Amino acid sequence: MKTTLRLRPRPSAAVHLAWQFLGQPLHEWPAWVQATCTLRRGPDGKLELRHERRSGAQIVYLQEWLVKDLDGEVCCYSDSAMRRDFEPLQA
Repeated sequence: MKTTLRLRPRPSAAVHLAWQFLGQPLHEWPAWVQATCTLRRGPDGKLELRHERRSGAQIVYLQEWLVKDLDGEVCCYSDSAMRRDFEPLQA
């Protein structure tokens, strides 16, 4: 499975990029994820991706998605929320 998807928000015609955090090593992260995130272990010992936002840090856990919009904003989605709000485009 590719780790970066092109998405169309429902019902808009704009295209976004999505990447699912599966514990990949840093060199496999897209550049836009590398620029805004760091990897660390949380207090419970689980891997967490820390996404720095203007409003504060957002924790992205394994299996969750980061979605980048046309303005460069990045948001985190659970798998079910991402599939509810976006439609994957064919490669």
